Amino acid sequence: MGGSISSLGIGSGVLTSDIIDQLRASDESRIITPIENKISVNNQAQDAGKLLTSLMKTFKASASALSYDTIFDNKTVSVSGTAEVTVETGANVESFTLETVNLAKKEITSFGAFGDANSTPIASGAGTLDIAGFSVAYDATMTLEDLAQAITDTAGSKVDASILQTGTGAYTLVVSSKTTGVSEALNINDAGGLLDATLMNAYDAATNPTGYQTVQNSEDAVFKYNGITATRSTNEISDLILGVNITLNTEGDFSSVTIEQDTESITGELEQFVASYNTLVQNISDMTTSNEDTGAVGVFNGDSLVRGITRELNDVISAMNSDNDSLVNYGIDIDRYGVMSFDKGEFETKLSADPDGVKLLFSGGTDANGKDVTGWFQNINDKLNEYTGYGKLLSNFETDLSTQGDNLADSYAKAVESLDSRYDIMTQRFIAYDGMISRINAQFASMQMMISSSTNSDG
Repeated sequence: MGGSISSLGIGSGVLTSDIIDQLRASDESRIITPIENKISVNNQAQDAGKLLTSLMKTFKASASALSYDTIFDNKTVSVSGTAEVTVETGANVESFTLETVNLAKKEITSFGAFGDANSTPIASGAGTLDIAGFSVAYDATMTLEDLAQAITDTAGSKVDASILQTGTGAYTLVVSSKTTGVSEALNINDAGGLLDATLMNAYDAATNPTGYQTVQNSEDAVFKYNGITATRSTNEISDLILGVNITLNTEGDFSSVTIEQDTESITGELEQFVASYNTLVQNISDMTTSNEDTGAVGVFNGDSLVRGITRELNDVISAMNSDNDSLVNYGIDIDRYGVMSFDKGEFETKLSADPDGVKLLFSGGTDANGKDVTGWFQNINDKLNEYTGYGKLLSNFETDLSTQGDNLADSYAKAVESLDSRYDIMTQRFIAYDGMISRINAQFASMQMMISSSTNSDG
């Protein structure tokens, strides 16, 4: 058909392809362009809808964090000495002092130095070595390395065994308890009595300086909590006070432990709440505002759902409780331009004066009279729940925009197909008409020639 269209009008000089193009352009302007414009607006609306949902979820995350009372239970801990102290969320504990009298220790014992580690037998016959409640078998073929391995194989759950080369031709078997505390004493005894005497002869600074000795005795930790003496088998203590974890590090240390409410986590979340609100409201304003001076119109201008979000949020944020108290009294305010602000100093003053009262007002709970109180931020979170989440207002809003986009794409495809069909038919008709006109023109030209010839012969 391309050849026919390109030659259209040759015969008649009237029904040209330019005429078809002009007619097509007129129909496209009237039918196709409005659909394209609607598709463009819908694409913008879908993008704006996704952004709106994202901003609402971000704002909801801050409101949700403040609706849980656990944020008010976080503690900060500072320690003046070498002890380490951490406090779990919700622990009901005040500041205290901690004095480390004695650290918990493992028992460490070294056997007498032996001439080599892997060739000379360490026993004259078969017997057992009792250690930490285990009986370790040995025989006349065992070397020092074999004995260390036998201890590990038999008593490895409670004892570490290793060999140290302490000098030229001097190898020492060292055993130690795996954990600290008096109850972890090794209680070593050569029940068979057949181990080489070099291993078991007691240390003497003058006569046997490389002999058998307990290098360190197993001991319990002894410490004072607020002056009260307590003992534990370990230096890591988590059962003294519920939610408090203590690590003792230095004997003789006196640590003063200060525990306070972590106000920074609360004020930080409030600052995020305000920032998220202002970002959300500014974007809603941009999406719904019509500017007569610039001619700019927000993509959701006139949409009641989007325009109503700011109003509904402001209503619940600015609401007063039954005591005529509101967030304004805690440093959170919205000015006449719709911008929210946060006075950190004012809030911290309120929190310091009545931490439990602020916690109750913000996150809810049971008051002194046993009455259930719904917190301000729970109310805000409940309002946001109406918009966010599957099947909620914004989710359905996005679905409607997506469906509208699909319908517009379908309408566009059908309109283009209809125009294609109409102008295919029109082109064929123009071709046919052009041929007819061409033949008539040819017949008329022939008739003119005959008339001219007859006229000339008569003259």
